[in-house]
Amino acid sequence: MHSVKQALIMFRKNWKDSLLLGVLATLFTFFSQIVPTIGALLIAVGLLIFQELANLRLQKGRWERDFTHLQKDWVSWLITAVILMPTGILMGSAFGVIHSPQPLIQSLPAGFGLMAMGVFFYFVLSHGLNLQLETHMGIAKAMDRTVIAAIKNLGPFLGATVAISVALVIATYLRGLGLILALPFMFFTCFYLYIEMKNKNAFEKK
Repeated sequence: MHSVKQALIMFRKNWKDSLLLGVLATLFTFFSQIVPTIGALLIAVGLLIFQELANLRLQKGRWERDFTHLQKDWVSWLITAVILMPTGILMGSAFGVIHSPQPLIQSLPAGFGLMAMGVFFYFVLSHGLNLQLETHMGIAKAMDRTVIAAIKNLGPFLGATVAISVALVIATYLRGLGLILALPFMFFTCFYLYIEMKNKNAFEKK
């Protein structure tokens, strides 16, 4: 739960920047989902871009304005976004299940399960993209290493997954306001979980 604690501390210390990130990510997600055909892809790309914004903000202590480095690895971004699309659909399905007419005792566990699967895969895929951007190894190899790291370090991943899933489930009842708070929390947790895995050399080939 170290990554979750670090994310909460960061959110509290930099609440203005956190809320700004949350507002932008929520607005982008809302308007992307109404775009026919490519809405799911746009949301996936948007989540990765906002994750990168959060990563750079946490690394440098300020908002980054130069994103020319993204052009060099646009293929990796696109591949990751396509793989991330089902994850976004899982999380979207969780929202639908939670607010379905079914009794809460049935809809809430099912919705939470879908949300947890989506969050877990989001962490793994985001870490894979981060690893590829840092090391310039092939995107497939980077994904393999992050999957192995997640399996071998299931405790930290599950702790972070449960915390973010709870936040997102609560956010479903608060609508837009909830996402404004929950999305930066997810981005920050994802970043600190990645740093935690790097410090453990979890991504190294063994």
